[in-house]
Amino acid sequence: MIFYATSLSNYSAKVRIALCVKGVAYQEISPPDGYRSESYRKIAPMGTIPALQVEGQLVSESEVILEYLEDRYPDPPMRPQNPLERAQLRFQSRFHDLYFEPLVRRLFSHVPISQRKAPEVHKIRSEILQRIEQMSLWPMARYSPPTTQINLADCGFLVNLPLAAQLLWACGEDDQLPQPWTDWWQSGHRHPAVIKALSPWKQATQEWLALKTQT
Repeated sequence: MIFYATSLSNYSAKVRIALCVKGVAYQEISPPDGYRSESYRKIAPMGTIPALQVEGQLVSESEVILEYLEDRYPDPPMRPQNPLERAQLRFQSRFHDLYFEPLVRRLFSHVPISQRKAPEVHKIRSEILQRIEQMSLWPMARYSPPTTQINLADCGFLVNLPLAAQLLWACGEDDQLPQPWTDWWQSGHRHPAVIKALSPWKQATQEWLALKTQT
């Protein structure tokens, strides 16, 4: 199994968590000649990461990869058996990909001081807090620490909640997020599989922030 990814990619980190939770043997490779290169498009026509190559076939898009891993490696389980609970889990994953992660991604361009627009950063922070407030109102809002069992929806939030705080701080904004959610991701980061999965991402993110905050 070949896992096309980069250390800095938050979506690669999201999938890497599931791979480590499942204990799946895989070989991680950076896209040949770089992200979106012609060489890589010959492997993955859309040129996106992450992607998984299994038995000569390609599985792309992080959420599809997670569902594939759960189908093929059901133990330990990362989604409930109850249909309604499973639908709620899928909603959380969809919420992350469509409504939360894009806000975090918008902060990247504001990290360099020369490109920063403080009013826009403040607006993004307000929108992030609004989304977190919506998360807190979910009937299935989960504050219990994911120290023993990680589910598929956790994978994205374990990456992008702390990333939101890091980017807000780097952009000169208040990086304080609601304490229950901060406690949640910090607890999740003590899970052995999460420690292993996020180690390369944390290092790459710190290096990128150190570089960009100087420009």
